[in-house]
Amino acid sequence: MAQFYLYLLIGICLGLLGWGFVRPDRIYQYPFIMGAIFVSFIVPQAIALVENPGVASSVAIERVLLMSCLCAGMCWFGYQSKPNLKLLKKLNVPHNDRKLRQGAIVVMAIGYFFLFLLSRTTIQFAANSNWTGPATIYIFFSKVIYIALAITVILALKNPTKVNIILALVAGLPIVQNAILVGRRQPTFAFLVIIGVCAFYVRRLLPPRLLTLGATVSAAYIIPILGQLRGDFWSAILNGNISSINFEQGLNRVLEGNVLEFRNAAILMDAAAKTGHYGYGTGFWDAIVFQYVPGQLLGYGFKNSLQFNLTSFDTVSLFDYSIPNGSTTTGIGDTFLELGYFGCIIFYILAYYFKNIWISAVYQNSVFSQLLYASIISPSMAGITHGIDRFFQEIILQIFVLMAIRYYLRN
Repeated sequence: MAQFYLYLLIGICLGLLGWGFVRPDRIYQYPFIMGAIFVSFIVPQAIALVENPGVASSVAIERVLLMSCLCAGMCWFGYQSKPNLKLLKKLNVPHNDRKLRQGAIVVMAIGYFFLFLLSRTTIQFAANSNWTGPATIYIFFSKVIYIALAITVILALKNPTKVNIILALVAGLPIVQNAILVGRRQPTFAFLVIIGVCAFYVRRLLPPRLLTLGATVSAAYIIPILGQLRGDFWSAILNGNISSINFEQGLNRVLEGNVLEFRNAAILMDAAAKTGHYGYGTGFWDAIVFQYVPGQLLGYGFKNSLQFNLTSFDTVSLFDYSIPNGSTTTGIGDTFLELGYFGCIIFYILAYYFKNIWISAVYQNSVFSQLLYASIISPSMAGITHGIDRFFQEIILQIFVLMAIRYYLRN
């Protein structure tokens, strides 16, 4: 059955891509983008897990593949729902460019302030090699600069004055630095998507289909090699030394299956199924508490008391498997940990809301919806690669800032 589910997953993902290629304007819409992430990130790991299961049982592999099929399918089914007229009305917020520019400057200043604090902070590392301490707070809140980038790019495309262009360059500078010098994958793709969707909003510009197809296929090679080389990847590109990069090496390492996020998901899902312990949404709450409640200020005991930790399984004692440092459980895994197979409904709900936001942004020309879409499409991609808990962590901040801008635009 594992092979059948694998072929079904590949078929669904190719269907999502095909849906996008039918009409060029669909390449920035939720089903196509999710299909591209599934094809470039999940499918290679699924193939590797089937070929190299490790400690994962055949039942565990079949379960994670079936869950992947359900989640990928919901990305399309949720998008087929009729738009909500009341929601569309709320999303259609009047604005003027002067206030929008002022909002961008304030948000940009906040982003740069937290980047400054981060530059003055010594990075602390937890036992799993992840960042901990104040640095995690500073880098998290510095992400508001993505909103500033979306605003300034839209303004620069609508009215390419020196002021608007300079503001767009200033907003994009730290994101480009983080993408190129540090080699972070999410900032890289977030930057490209924001520029792309904003160009479509204002000028209806779209990349050629062949370029989009090539980028989608190339992502399967670039994502793993970028994760390995980090800043050295872009140094080689900028120095014209592309031949020094072995693009096949990154994908080959994934296919070898030594370290797989997809295996993490399979093992944790197996633990939930065997023990009958599910989070029922508490895991997402725990992630929000982890991100927004500062243990340094309020005490770690108080912070821990706010969390449920219902799905904190000891995989070593259960399966003799330790989740590798720096790896994730994916959105496939954490949604199953919360609601079992019903966790795929989360992808249905996300697709439904993304459709409404897209209609408001494109057909009603709502600048608020354009900013909302550009701001949360990157967290939605991280929702697959890292986990839906990561998505909730990031969109709360983005929506809070955007609601403040919305209030300012209406008054």
